Amino acid sequence: MAYQNKDLLCYERFDRVIRGQIKRLITPELVEEHRRATVGAHSDALSRVVNYIRRAPLPGKFAVYAIKPFGPYRIIALSGVRGKRPEFVGEEEYATLDEIYHAIFLKRIENIK
Repeated sequence: MAYQNKDLLCYERFDRVIRGQIKRLITPELVEEHRRATVGAHSDALSRVVNYIRRAPLPGKFAVYAIKPFGPYRIIALSGVRGKRPEFVGEEEYATLDEIYHAIFLKRIENIK
């Protein structure tokens, strides 16, 4: 594939290396640590995973949709295209922000594996 923008080629190579490192950090213990504390201070490994997830490109990125103020909540996927509405992901509703943050985390790490 010929790249018109060499920056994209460099980014793809960099992301491939980082993704491999992030995959090795994901363990059942790390997932449990996130479930117990979805926000706030985390271990070095969890911080690295969360930072990798946060820098994902906007199209397809998961976000929180509040059905009513303060819950319940649903997961949406952002389109990344101005004027195009986000789409709901599944039918599940979550009672708390911690529940939905962890559900989004699980979906994101599944995409990494």
